[in-house]
Amino acid sequence: MNTNNLSIVQKLGLLLAVNTVIAVVMIALVFSVGTGISRYRDSQQQLEALARVVGENSRASLAFGDAQGARATLDGLRVRADIKFARLLDAQGVTFAQADFHGDQQGRGPLSEAAVAAILPVKLAVSQGIQDNGRTIGRIELDVELHRLWAELIEQMGLMALIAVALSSLCVYFALRLRRIITDPILGLTRVAHQISREQDYSLRAVKAGNDEIAELVDHFNHMLAEIQSRDEALSQEREALVQLTSEMKITMEAAESANRVKSEFLSTVSHELRTPLTAIGGSLGLLVGGVLGEMPAQAGQMLQIANKNCQRLSYLINDLLDMEKLVAGKLNFDMQPYELMALVRQALIDNETYAGQFQVSYEISQAADNAWVLVDAQRLQQVMANLLSNAAKFSPAGSKVRISVRHSHGGVVVEVRDQGSGISPDFHNRIFQRFSQGDASDSRQKGGTGLGLAITRELVERMGGHIGFESMPDRGSCFYFEFPLWTEATSRPVPIELSPSGTQLPRVLVVVDGDMAPLISRTLKLAGYEVDMAESGAKAFELAEHNDYVALTLELLLPDMDGLRLIELLRADSSRRHLPVVVISAISREAQPAMEWLTKPVDLSKLLASMERLTAASNTAQTRVLHIEDDFEMHQLVRALAGQRFNFELATTLREGRARIALERFDVVILDLTLPNESGWDLLPDIRAQQPEARVVVLSNAELSPEQMQLVDMVLRKSEVLPRQLMSAIAACEPTAPQEKAAT
Repeated sequence: MNTNNLSIVQKLGLLLAVNTVIAVVMIALVFSVGTGISRYRDSQQQLEALARVVGENSRASLAFGDAQGARATLDGLRVRADIKFARLLDAQGVTFAQADFHGDQQGRGPLSEAAVAAILPVKLAVSQGIQDNGRTIGRIELDVELHRLWAELIEQMGLMALIAVALSSLCVYFALRLRRIITDPILGLTRVAHQISREQDYSLRAVKAGNDEIAELVDHFNHMLAEIQSRDEALSQEREALVQLTSEMKITMEAAESANRVKSEFLSTVSHELRTPLTAIGGSLGLLVGGVLGEMPAQAGQMLQIANKNCQRLSYLINDLLDMEKLVAGKLNFDMQPYELMALVRQALIDNETYAGQFQVSYEISQAADNAWVLVDAQRLQQVMANLLSNAAKFSPAGSKVRISVRHSHGGVVVEVRDQGSGISPDFHNRIFQRFSQGDASDSRQKGGTGLGLAITRELVERMGGHIGFESMPDRGSCFYFEFPLWTEATSRPVPIELSPSGTQLPRVLVVVDGDMAPLISRTLKLAGYEVDMAESGAKAFELAEHNDYVALTLELLLPDMDGLRLIELLRADSSRRHLPVVVISAISREAQPAMEWLTKPVDLSKLLASMERLTAASNTAQTRVLHIEDDFEMHQLVRALAGQRFNFELATTLREGRARIALERFDVVILDLTLPNESGWDLLPDIRAQQPEARVVVLSNAELSPEQMQLVDMVLRKSEVLPRQLMSAIAACEPTAPQEKAAT
């Protein structure tokens, strides 16, 4: 029986009953054992006394040899039913007389004798010497059976057992009646607890009876109920206040969400309404400053440079604000793919080389880690590199170098960008990655910046699974670094990286110039959208021309190893390069020949670009047809100016017009703006794919695209960041084969 499941009443009753029974049984047992021992000793003493008396009576018979008299004396013992045999021995131990009483009385039967004999001694032998004047003349021996003694004792014990049972029952009865003195208060406490648990009414109280420990327990229980009731009332009041506060917070949250939606809509509107005209302004200023539209007066050129620089600052400000808003809202998409890191780093250096040139700063790779693959979003990583490289260029002294190091480190790869600037104050170290934080406001205003670039950079790096940090000491420069874990399964699905932003082949130009003018010409042509190979000698130029196809050649006549005209003759001796356009740079003026332009030193970069445009356009008679779907005419003009004269542009200002032209005409490239008034450029994409399956679709918009949307088009360009190089790369993939290329094939 499992007593743990019994009630306290049952446990207490069982305890009292067991204790009472044990006590009565123990008393009865002790009494019975004591009585048995006492009766046994009394019987033994009585028999010894009887033996002495019989011995005295038999002394005369022993002395005179009267066996008959001795036998008569022994027969007198017959009155004792327990004596079964008596024997009188002489001095020599020989039986003198004996009496056997076994057949005189009937016993209790073999069964009862056997039962008694199994647990109790049933035979007793008594021997007593007989003396006469101090001399032993014989001995009397008695054999006694104790069955009768023990039978009487067992009968007494049975009676005692009946009395014990009666007493135990009486004790248990009174104990069970008296236990209510203890159990009733406890049961009352239990009933109150159950009622409180069932009804949740903490105003109920248990009734106290007496001043014992149970009464003290009732007092503590009632005090606990009072505390719970007080706290429950306070909690109820707090709950009501919390409900009210929650309701107010819900209203406030809805208002905040509404305000946030308004803010997001406002930023979206700003994105479209400000960035589109700003792109047109910046592009136009860039063309003017670059001299594409002709030489400007010195003072006007200086003013244009100031306007162009501030236009770029405003564009960066808008981009940073919108990027931070998207990061905070979790709306910035990441297309994580494995890439070879050094290719991305080299591409970033190419893209930011022109920006560094504004500060007369150059980039240098001091350490490279080839075949280091990382899992990143290439576009976001380029943004990280652009932020770090532009900061390093801005805060480095003119003529210095920004060193980029890429190295392996503990299962990862680390990219370091180290400048030679004035460093960062230790007081600003813990705030360097906070939003709108600037180490020196006056210097930041002079250099330009919003204080968001590093905050955005940290967010981008961490969301791509890396971490970023920096080291800096005043007057010793700064080193910003970020680390990504190595991607160890690159061979399963590698993603090739091209050095051009779009992965397509840009028009390639060979520049053969020796001296300080070479970097300036190279940077100008790259900004205009050309791929540039540099050679400092005629032999090197001829070797490059043997292994590559160029759309034009720019060279000066005075080369270290040969005359420039001799190099032109050698190149044009090959039929595949017979019509190669050439721009000659010389200190003397000379009349140009067919497929050749002649520029005098000092070189006018605007004339150089114009000559390149004319010669490459003339050498490519089959122009690529481009349909530009854009509602902003000024933006269309800017795109045409950035792309140059090599392409045949058509404009459609609405989706309806664009759909009609796609159905009636054939185009190689469709440049699509997604945010037309009351229309979405995505609606036109199915028509383009159905009717112009070979046309290249380029999205030129400020709208943010998801990775899935990017897969639907061939290339995505942002209006606020588009460069001539990117635009020409996007279109050049569909450019028809030039005459000299046809001849070569």
